[in-house]
Amino acid sequence: MKKEIQAIRLANFRQLIKEAGNISKLAHLCGYKKPVYFYQINAQKEKPNGQTMGIGNAMARKLEAGMNKPEGWLSQEHRSTPKTNFASASNEKSSLHTITLAWTGASGMPYGMRLLEVLLGMGHTVYLVYSQAAQVVAQQELDFALPASPQKAQEALCQKFQCPAEQLHVFGSQEWFAPIASGNATADAMIVCPASMGSIAAIAHGTADTLLERAADVAIKERRPLILVPREAPLSALHLENLLKLAQLGCTILPPAAGFYNKPQSVDDMVDFVVARILDQLRLPHQLMPKWGG
Repeated sequence: MKKEIQAIRLANFRQLIKEAGNISKLAHLCGYKKPVYFYQINAQKEKPNGQTMGIGNAMARKLEAGMNKPEGWLSQEHRSTPKTNFASASNEKSSLHTITLAWTGASGMPYGMRLLEVLLGMGHTVYLVYSQAAQVVAQQELDFALPASPQKAQEALCQKFQCPAEQLHVFGSQEWFAPIASGNATADAMIVCPASMGSIAAIAHGTADTLLERAADVAIKERRPLILVPREAPLSALHLENLLKLAQLGCTILPPAAGFYNKPQSVDDMVDFVVARILDQLRLPHQLMPKWGG
């Protein structure tokens, strides 16, 4: 019965997130100064004892009061419009549930945008962070106006890919209370795609001046998969030195080098080739392209 109540509370909690606009706003409306615990509940993080984060009675009452809901509302089932199921049958057994995706100012935004589309389509929860330069590149390469506001960006991208709001979380570059800024709430894996040489250098030297850099720093120290997709040519000795350092730390260096043995018919095919290789590194089944010899 307790598990059933928690499942109902979680579903209603996510509905409240949509009503409030985002997790940070919900926390503020309900009297919580820091939204970290809210992010952990939404991501269903495990406690040291193996149990997932739950919503207790006291928290349920605060959520109901903060969002003007009647007492007991959070523990009751409510009829709502069925949500689209974005889960992929081939991915149901994957151990990766939350993935951080970072966009920098390097050329190659089609890779990053397509990767986001595929991850959302597989049913993953995605934490997205991007630099100001990435906004410029998105406009230049995709004619997509990527908003500076994380909330507006979330709305635009959820509309673009028709995904529920609770599946995509967008953070500002200085949003230090985001879960990806801490080792006890970080995502299961992180991908920087595309990765500029500036971001590569910052990550290699652990400067962590932005949320993007800090998230990568956390992924390294927590030994989570970190895939870097550097888009630069030619590479200087300094670039190679930084990439070598990161590879020695366990990061995966995956240049966006498309193969031609599959006889691509379009730019989209070449983009999918690179995205497929990223998914392969995360051991995520996909059907973007046929396997060699298949």
